[in-house]
Amino acid sequence: MRALPWTFLFFMALFYSCNSARQDEVIDGILEVPENRKNTNSRTLRLAYKVLKAKNSDSKKAPIVFLQGGPGGATLTMAPFWKNNLLRNDRDIILMDQRGTGTSEANCVNMGKVMFTIARQDLDFAGEINAVKAILSECKETMKHDGVDLAGYTSAENAADFEDLRKTLGYKQWNLFGVSYGSRLGLTIMRDFPEGIQSVVLAGILAPETNYINNASGNFESSLFNILSRCRENKNCNDRYPNLKARLLKTLKKLQNEPLHFEYKEAPFILNSQDALAILFVSLYDRYSISNIPLLIDAMENEEKQPLIEALKGIEYMYSLVNWPMNFSVMTYEEFPFYDEIALAESLKRSEALFNLPLSTNSGMELMNDWHAYRASELENQPVVSEIPTLMASGGLDHVTPISNATGALKHLKNGYELIFPDESHNLFNPCFFQITEDFFNDPFHTPNLQCSSSGNPIEWNLTSSIQ
Repeated sequence: MRALPWTFLFFMALFYSCNSARQDEVIDGILEVPENRKNTNSRTLRLAYKVLKAKNSDSKKAPIVFLQGGPGGATLTMAPFWKNNLLRNDRDIILMDQRGTGTSEANCVNMGKVMFTIARQDLDFAGEINAVKAILSECKETMKHDGVDLAGYTSAENAADFEDLRKTLGYKQWNLFGVSYGSRLGLTIMRDFPEGIQSVVLAGILAPETNYINNASGNFESSLFNILSRCRENKNCNDRYPNLKARLLKTLKKLQNEPLHFEYKEAPFILNSQDALAILFVSLYDRYSISNIPLLIDAMENEEKQPLIEALKGIEYMYSLVNWPMNFSVMTYEEFPFYDEIALAESLKRSEALFNLPLSTNSGMELMNDWHAYRASELENQPVVSEIPTLMASGGLDHVTPISNATGALKHLKNGYELIFPDESHNLFNPCFFQITEDFFNDPFHTPNLQCSSSGNPIEWNLTSSIQ
């Protein structure tokens, strides 16, 4: 279950400007759209949006619309991050909670909290699947009672919502800025509504042709072991945390039979091998949390509970931020039809760290199979071909959307450029990235200056005894 979320850049608001906090103009609105454009009797959804007007009121530059990750992540919660972002100096910033998320008719909003209670228990993978299946079944019954049409929760419908928003706001063209699942959404908009786009910046690339399900476990393990190798190659890290890979694999097997018991927020938590993998998975999203991974492995081995308690906060936060009905709807429609069950089983057989997840080829996929019966056509598994100027950014340590995703997608983009941060992961929200983005939006047909991205920025390992 832990490998299902796509990625989440949306909660990594790390870089704020120190500009004065004057009142800037913000326009709030509601966009009414059909829930399912293929159904003439479709009910109407009300989607909430904000327009953060450019600080330079005289600027004529095309605005930027931010496309959130997930799928299922709320967007309007990012307004404080964008308030003083340098991209807002000369451009309007448009935020909209995507259908079924945030304040845009979200369904079963407490599901994440309930799912975290499942993680508290000592369930094997099959047990977790059955528990989640029960939650999803209850949610689906609620949605059926409310008249929700699950066929309407797709990237194509999502893309059409943003095209309707562009027209409603009166923008002739705008620039797309998409992260993680937002890159998939951005590519869908490029495919379906190219005339409204001036240029595009995407980070953490999840292109339609990417086989996410089949690659997820391998990407995770490859990134994790890469991090452990980097620690080994750093004298200070290796002296403090030697033999990390062997110790991790031994500890995971021990936790499978002898889980750790402790209190987390005044309630029992039983940390087994799946929970340990979840902690490492979430820690891989960001270079700062990556620095804690050796400490966390050491804590798991030596049953030092406080670092693990601190790390669990990130997992709980992630569960609560995702709208799971939207996540499962997109995943089921756009990824499930194209995965290879035999290849996935073979991938897991080769895995060293995921030895305890043999049922994921059947039970894990069963969750999506049972969610709804709608399946995408082959179009949603094909590369997007476009001449729109597009900058694609990737982190060399990304465990969710590796560099190869962007490299493959760029083969079909005539005016595409690749940006790589070798020492970053899925979260690329750093000053260099935003400076390159600004320069690219200002001159999208000129090869961008990527110099700041190529300078080394090694992980600063946490050599203390507490999470930093």
